[in-house]
This record gives sequence, structure tokens and C-alpha cells, in this order.
Amino acid sequence: MSKVQKICQGMAIITVASSLLSGCSQVVKTGANVALGFSEKHIVPPILAMDDADMACNSGNALTPAIMATKDMGADPTRVAVLLYASSGICAENQALESELRYLRASKAGQVSEAQDARIEQKRWAAIAAQRQYAGYQLFENRWEAKYNKKLGEECPKMKSDLDQTVYLMGMISGLQAMTNDINSGGAVNVPKDIAAVVERGMACLDNAKFWGAPNATRAVIWTLLPGAGEGKPDPYQTLKESVQLGEQKGVRLSHALYAVAAQASGDDAKIRDALKTFAVSRSEEKPVNPQFKLVDSMAKNMVQAISDRYWTEHTGIRTGDDGMQRFWDDKDNSAELDELFSENDGAKS
Repeated sequence: MSKVQKICQGMAIITVASSLLSGCSQVVKTGANVALGFSEKHIVPPILAMDDADMACNSGNALTPAIMATKDMGADPTRVAVLLYASSGICAENQALESELRYLRASKAGQVSEAQDARIEQKRWAAIAAQRQYAGYQLFENRWEAKYNKKLGEECPKMKSDLDQTVYLMGMISGLQAMTNDINSGGAVNVPKDIAAVVERGMACLDNAKFWGAPNATRAVIWTLLPGAGEGKPDPYQTLKESVQLGEQKGVRLSHALYAVAAQASGDDAKIRDALKTFAVSRSEEKPVNPQFKLVDSMAKNMVQAISDRYWTEHTGIRTGDDGMQRFWDDKDNSAELDELFSENDGAKS
């Protein structure tokens, strides 16, 4: 049976379980758990192996309501739902980015009303992203604390399955993203700020080498952002550099994206450019992507691309070109090409 057929069969099981098995609560619960077990075994791995983050985010939008419907049947959809909420958050983040780029262009052009409208739209999409990511984080937190009878971030119980560990990683990162997007929205969702401290402690529970350097990279980002978090800890940028090397070796570049996040937050041009160039070099054909986690790598690529587009638009009014992560507008060999491009645009307007 092909992967497509398995996915279709899994969704059929979920639909049947949610619409027909209504005579007996235990039968309904059993049917829902069977459907979720099928999804975890046959649907989640192919989704994680996809290399199209945009398609995954649309899948998250479409499938999350169906998966969450099993909760009312007495089943536990957490492991699948956390991944789907994380994916659906990408769609909202992409929309927020487009609005932010529109705001930056309008600001540079002195178009006040356009800039104000774009900023409002950006905040609305950031709030949607925060809401989805926080929903995934809360599901993960509640299930984890109920299962282990410990507060998240306090201890490190043994997680037996790879899926549990992957959900743990994605749940933690979703919490951090939710907090960031809520700040960008102006606090529309009221995501607790102490999530950052929970994530910083909790990431120590994962095998850093197994998960491509992402756990330590996440902690290092928090060390750079949260006052006092880095006291007594290793140098955050050295940790990020080490994590990036590990990510390249393992074929998942989530650490590259986290390095870019920290660099952008620092406002240091040298760090931003180094992060972008490091990612660009990592895209060479000699460095293949881990086939089991192409989706995570694709999500990381989107994160870096967004940071690069924002950086370019702030300075030039246009987003990143084909080689814009390696050559910048003020590089000598790039300035002439940009001057020619701007001249063409001015001529077209006149």
C-alpha cells in the first residue's frame, strides 16, 4: 500500500470514528484511539519526511480540527495535534511576514496609511500564529505533566519513543514561537513570558546530538534574549556555532535557523550576515538533508529566508535575491547590479 493510500485510509478511519461510532462511549473511544494510532504510525512519518513546509502548513490547517475532534471522544490526540498546530502556525507566520515586508516598503516610501494598514495586518496574523502555537504547547504541556506528574522543565523522565521525543522538541519550540509572535501581536493572546525559562531548562532533557544540535541551539538563543538566563552558561554564539556544525552533519538545519534568530535579535550586521552566509553554504549538494526530517529542515529554511527577506527589505526595499544570502547590497561586486535594477524600476515608473 502506498503512503498516499495509507494517509487516505487513516483519514477515512478518523471520519468514520467521529461520525458513526456514537452508540457506545467505550466503542467511540476505542475507535478514536485506533484512528490516532494509525495516524501516528502511518501519517506522521510521511509528513515529517515531506520537504514542503507550505504544503505541511496547509495540511495542518485542514487536519487539525478533525484530529482534535477525537478529544471529545475520550482519545488523546496530543502527539499528532502538536505537530499539526506547529505546521499550521507556519501559514500565519508567512502571512505576518508578508504584511511586515509591505510595512517596511511603505515606510521607506513615506506611504503612511499603507504602512499603518500593513502593521495592523501583521499584528493580526502574528496573533493567529501565537494562538495556534500556544494551543499546541498547552496540549503538550498538559499531557506531559499528567503523564509524568511533574511540572514541565523541572525533571527529565525517560521518553521511550522517538515520536515522544520529537513531539517534546516541537512542543517546546512552539511555546517559544508562541511567546515571540504574541509579543509581535502586541500581547493579543497573553502567552506567558515564563515559557522561555521552561524551554531553556526543558531542552536539557533531549539528546543534543540526536536532534541535530537544536536543543542546545534553542537554549543558546534564550541565553541571548532573556536577561540573566546566560549567567554561568557557555558563550551562546560559540554554542550556536557548534550546534550549526552538528546540524550540517545530521542533515537538519534547525540550528542554522536558531542562529539566524539570535543574530537578528542582536541587531549586529556582522552576526546576521554570518548566519545567512553559513546557511547558504549549508545548502550545497554535498550536504544532503536527513530523509526522515525533511519537513523540519524545510521549516528551518523558511525561517532563515524570512529573516533574510526582512533584513534586505529594511535596507533596500526589496527581498532577498537568488544569491542574497551570500552577497549583500553594499558588496562591491553587487552594488552595480542593484543600481541597475533600481534604475530599471525608476524608468518603469516614469
